Amino acid sequence: MKKPVVLSVVLLLVGGAFGNFLRFADNPPHRPAHFGEIPYEEDGYQGEEHRFSEYSYEILKADTTTLRLYHGPSDDSYWLFIAYFDSQKYGSQIHSPKHCLPGGGWQILHHDPYDLRLPDGVTKRVNRLVIADRGRRQLMLYWFETRGGAIRSEFGLKWDLVMNSLFLRPTDAAIVRLTLPIDEEQGGVRGATERAEEYFNVFYPDIQRALPFTS
Repeated sequence: MKKPVVLSVVLLLVGGAFGNFLRFADNPPHRPAHFGEIPYEEDGYQGEEHRFSEYSYEILKADTTTLRLYHGPSDDSYWLFIAYFDSQKYGSQIHSPKHCLPGGGWQILHHDPYDLRLPDGVTKRVNRLVIADRGRRQLMLYWFETRGGAIRSEFGLKWDLVMNSLFLRPTDAAIVRLTLPIDEEQGGVRGATERAEEYFNVFYPDIQRALPFTS
């Protein structure tokens, strides 16, 4: 057998063994997500817990979730959804809203990056979507959160998973999503974006504490 062939076989065997090791080797997170850290009442916002259908949770395969409907000081409505996955290696990877929304009957009218301003001068680049269904328009802000920080793109999330696997770090991750109606009398998309920022300025510190990515 020629040397190049032998070398190719050895590289394939080593690569396969290493890939198999990365698939099954995992460093579990030091604690799970605790969504009880996020209050239902704060600064004039009143919230209550809701649930999707059981089938939706079977498809999602998240370890911990919260779905809340908040009413703001001006009786505006805000849907907060957070799903936490303690590992992304075993068929429980995060579903992107860009893929799930059309399947649920929603049309994505607009999608752009947005720099979300948060307390203490923190800025996160997130996804801003305008979605519509049967004449209703809504604004959605979402991003992925991992030990590497906020991630906007699905490709970035995959890359983060690869790097954490290579360095034997926990591969846990979460998706944070906020949806609220767009009202032209309240400034349309710009007004809805401002209200979303006001909401996160109240609740983001609690969301950060609820997720296990910071000490």
